[in-house]
Amino acid sequence: MRKKRWLIWILAAALAAGMAVPAYADDDDDEEDPEPVGEIVLSFSSDIEAGDEGGDVDVTLESENCSIDEVEVTNDKGWWSGGDEPKVKVTLNADDGYYFDKGGRSAFDLSGEDVKYKSSTRKEDKEIMVLTVTLGELDEGDLGMGELDWDEEYGIAQWEENYQAASYRVRLYRNDVAVGSVHTTSQTSWDFSNQIDRIGSYSFRVRAFDRGDNAGDWEESYEMDVAEEDLVRFVGTWRSDDTGWWYENPDGSYPVNGWREVQGKWYFFGADGYMKTGWIDWEGKQYYCDPTGAMLVSTTTPDGIQVGADGARVG
Repeated sequence: MRKKRWLIWILAAALAAGMAVPAYADDDDDEEDPEPVGEIVLSFSSDIEAGDEGGDVDVTLESENCSIDEVEVTNDKGWWSGGDEPKVKVTLNADDGYYFDKGGRSAFDLSGEDVKYKSSTRKEDKEIMVLTVTLGELDEGDLGMGELDWDEEYGIAQWEENYQAASYRVRLYRNDVAVGSVHTTSQTSWDFSNQIDRIGSYSFRVRAFDRGDNAGDWEESYEMDVAEEDLVRFVGTWRSDDTGWWYENPDGSYPVNGWREVQGKWYFFGADGYMKTGWIDWEGKQYYCDPTGAMLVSTTTPDGIQVGADGARVG
């Protein structure tokens, strides 16, 4: 307490004597005010293509007073497909003594890759700028198909892999008429043997789809001619003995306890494997097979009973 009183006494004496007491300025007053960064000039280049899972985007800063801290490319799906517009976030830091004086579209001069401004945010006392842009739409890429071929021994369609494809659609044709439905597969082949059930000229058509479900053009194979004797190795053949008829599959097996479609007609085979005729009780419904074994549809049976389009007895 004695020292404190002494200091106060010295100060009071100085004031009484009219002495000048120096004033000390705050060190912060010596710092210069930060300067604006000015317009930010950025150019973009990208190697992203449809079908890729990754890809790089290069951003070049062509102005001064700031630097690029981070470039982040957003791909929520995990892959790129035709029509996508890659989203890019660029984080910039102002140099020492500078700040980002303005935001919005007017703060930037952007070029390359059909880049479009989306948004910008300033942070940390305007020392950080976060810019979000989108790049131009990706081309659909090359989804063309090549090297379509038949394995004529087994009736298997084959084609060359397209590395941008996620799946393929393939369909069988006989004498230029579609057979059955379109099949989808991720493989580069399809077994059509069970659909090659009559003589004719068979071809197949296939097209590629990328992960965004963009489609390439249909490509058609050459025609494979199938004669009567060829059908055995594709769908099997009828066999008979003193007991009756059965149908032998290409692998030597035969259908039992159920229906089998042969050349567009349905036949029923019993537990012994032999073809049945007449009325068939099946899963709570009745069906009629004529003397050849073929199930009747949309008609009247010889005993005057109507059957519907599915072959089942009506009423």
